[in-house]
Amino acid sequence: MSLVIIGGGIVGLSIAYYASLAQPERRIIIIDSEKELLLSASGFSGGYIVRDWFSPSVLPLSELSYSLHRSLAADNDGLHQWGYTESTAFSLVVEQPISEDGTVGKAIRGEDWLLHGASRAEVAKQHLSGVIGKPIKSRNNADPLVRNDGTPVWANVPAQAVFEKISSASGCAQVEPRELCEWLLHQCHSRGVQIYLSTKVLGLVEESNGKVKALAVQREVNGSVNRTTLSCKDVVIAAGCWSPRVYDTLLGKRMSPSVTPLPGYSMVVRSPRYDRNILQENDDSLTVPMSHATFYPPTSSWSYSPEAMARMTRSGKPEIYVAGLNDESITLPVLAGQSRQLMERSKLDDLKQTTVALTGKPSDSANYEDDLEVVREGLCFRPVSTSGRPIISPVAGVQISGGGSLYVATGHGPWGITLSLGTGLVVSEMLQGKEPSVPIAPFALDEEILRARL
Repeated sequence: MSLVIIGGGIVGLSIAYYASLAQPERRIIIIDSEKELLLSASGFSGGYIVRDWFSPSVLPLSELSYSLHRSLAADNDGLHQWGYTESTAFSLVVEQPISEDGTVGKAIRGEDWLLHGASRAEVAKQHLSGVIGKPIKSRNNADPLVRNDGTPVWANVPAQAVFEKISSASGCAQVEPRELCEWLLHQCHSRGVQIYLSTKVLGLVEESNGKVKALAVQREVNGSVNRTTLSCKDVVIAAGCWSPRVYDTLLGKRMSPSVTPLPGYSMVVRSPRYDRNILQENDDSLTVPMSHATFYPPTSSWSYSPEAMARMTRSGKPEIYVAGLNDESITLPVLAGQSRQLMERSKLDDLKQTTVALTGKPSDSANYEDDLEVVREGLCFRPVSTSGRPIISPVAGVQISGGGSLYVATGHGPWGITLSLGTGLVVSEMLQGKEPSVPIAPFALDEEILRARL
């Protein structure tokens, strides 16, 4: 019988991809309430992938997912399909001036913002401490788009500040997330996965014995709205920030996954100082395309902690993704595509000003000119769980005819792209009744990560 996946973002696509590999004979359906896919975080995120910036409980999943990203790219020309490159990360350290009483202020680091979000938690700081302060060797064959200290030319260095390396290419990578999603979608299509767009979940259809036999849905096709049922053996809720709403609709309970939407603005630009692949030696002494990411603390020029990530597109055009301006006052819309209507021009102008300061044309030590091409502006919602860990779990008490189950896969916070492939593989293993590749107990849907819906 069918596997129905509710949500067509990168987590839902990853589940469908690995499930279709493992069970090619099975009917798999992805349903999504929008008219097209990738209108929220999966289409507007940075696409930064890390191996070990996580707490011990999440680390096995992140290492699995990082390995899957790497092997998927190696086996499918990820560089030219979705811009996969190894990456190096830098943190800006701003030295504070000496105060009137002669006290030297504490330096502010660009990665300090990691401590404000549980999903990028304190373990990141522990990981970084082993790398920070190590000298950066200058290679004679370094690409001219990279400075002698290893930093990319496209990244400006404000006065009274320095960049410090906080990762190596062996533990970080970068992708163009929309293109990765589109590749996964194409693979799913080629294996017969069906995509039902403009489809709203209405509830579970039960047999007389109380077991679930189908999903009731409302579909809009060619302007006509019809109610129908989808027979199913397994159902996976992978709707990101909308997962609690789906959960409530299906189960009619006052308890649902404790997932909070984190709205964030982003901007993608192109710079004359980053107009081709940057070629550098990797840890294996091979000259390969390399990308860079830079993390910044709040300064007198901006009140938030921006991040700038370089990435390639499959067309070979380099881009720089800038984000970090969040606005928790924005209410999650009914549909992902309605996010554009909620964007405030003043917030985008603020982010653009910061983007120019980070990546614009230097005119002197303190000023920068706007010579950037804006490719895309975005507002997306990332699902943050109360525990700071993803929720990857069967839902207890729900019995589906044929021995199937209802699952939840959400709460990945700002690390949805990083953890997507690992989540997809683990859920596909659970669907087959296999022992998951990593322990899933930390991701259980239990009382610790439930909240009362009053």
